[in-house]
Amino acid sequence: MKKLFCWLMILGGLTAVNCTATDKLAVAEPISSSKMRASDLAALWGILESSINSKEYQLISRAALKQMLTEIGLVHSSDLVNLNEKQKAQLGKLSGVKYILVSELNQLGSKINCTLRIIDASTGEIDQQRTANLRVDSIDELADRIEDTVSKLLADNKNMARSALLQPYSKSGALPEFMSTEFSSRLEAALINGGMPLQNLQSVKNILEKNKLGALEKMEPKTYRKVGELLEVKNLIMPNISRYEVVATKYNVSESGASGTYYTGYLEGSVRVIETASGNVVGSIPFETKVEFRKIGRSITKDWTEKDYTKYMVSESLKQLTPALLKLPAFKNK
Repeated sequence: MKKLFCWLMILGGLTAVNCTATDKLAVAEPISSSKMRASDLAALWGILESSINSKEYQLISRAALKQMLTEIGLVHSSDLVNLNEKQKAQLGKLSGVKYILVSELNQLGSKINCTLRIIDASTGEIDQQRTANLRVDSIDELADRIEDTVSKLLADNKNMARSALLQPYSKSGALPEFMSTEFSSRLEAALINGGMPLQNLQSVKNILEKNKLGALEKMEPKTYRKVGELLEVKNLIMPNISRYEVVATKYNVSESGASGTYYTGYLEGSVRVIETASGNVVGSIPFETKVEFRKIGRSITKDWTEKDYTKYMVSESLKQLTPALLKLPAFKNK
């Protein structure tokens, strides 16, 4: 019996340690400045609560949160984003709550806009790196996207530090679709294999098109913040192709009478990294690739098309480009 009692005490102690190690989280009642339906706000509140990972956070009850807010003189959830210094100090003393999740739901034309903010309860300050903005067509679509977004906001390793790779552009004119796709897909794979967290390439394209955001290279710096919120990323990786060309050169050898054509490929440009919060360029890597295809061997290239030449040039370019990108300070905390 004594041994059994000892084991029970040990197990009980471990359980207690696990419980106290779980941070407490409060989900405030959603607010609205555009008179959203009460049923939509109630639905969002429930969605947010159910999206919390119980292994990482202990969700406190609505009644407990209401009592806490009353103790520091707050009546509505909206008051949480406008705390005075005294209230911030008092908030940090309440029941060991680590974070408070505040949400705002508004109708913008035919769209529903949901803004999520994380308040650090110890300071009462909104963590600007832990904010997200979701623009959707319906509450159902919002429900589909909430869990992943909340998970990123609450992650201590700041998963919002992901980057988005954009389709390459050219100032000299539109690039062939196959070239753009080849460059993007190969660079995406190379960066992911190098350990860089990226937003899904197809998702990036769909989100930008859905929100009618094109020609990002021409945007004002302040606009990048909106793009970052839509894509839920810290950085934008923007390839620019300044030269893409396969040159055919005819040759004749007078001694032997041999003649033919050999090809030389050129792929040049740069990749800029833009921080979405500021719109600043935080990295720029130029690349310049020249490939003399006759050195590869005619037996290999005799049936090649333009797409085959392009694949080879892109592959050669990424050998110098990818390692340089991964070393940029902008990605040192990836």
